[in-house]
Amino acid sequence: MYKIRDRKFIGIKIKTRRKDLSLSQERLAEEIGITYQQVQRYEKGTSNLNTDRLQAIANILDVPITYFFEEQAGSKIMVMERENPYFSPQERQLVENLRKIENTECRDCMLTLVKHVAGKK
Repeated sequence: MYKIRDRKFIGIKIKTRRKDLSLSQERLAEEIGITYQQVQRYEKGTSNLNTDRLQAIANILDVPITYFFEEQAGSKIMVMERENPYFSPQERQLVENLRKIENTECRDCMLTLVKHVAGKK
């Protein structure tokens, strides 16, 4: 059996992929044949998943089962998701796109802009 930390990581991966597909907890639960409350428990990492159930979820989310155990090497986004499972899609997009800017000066300018806009009420 895997550790609680692993359950939480797998839960975050389920939630992230489900949201990326714009799939509700209710719809995912319906596809699997469980309650949406059970999906919530899986996503929070408070309930164990057996391999059959995890495979069913992987099939519905159109990912290989290994997706739930993979962590992208050096991915700060995955670290942020594990620390805050409620990392919004917009926040993820902001970080992902900011990291794509190769020019350091441009990246710093964008960060300054975001800080400035965030400071405005």
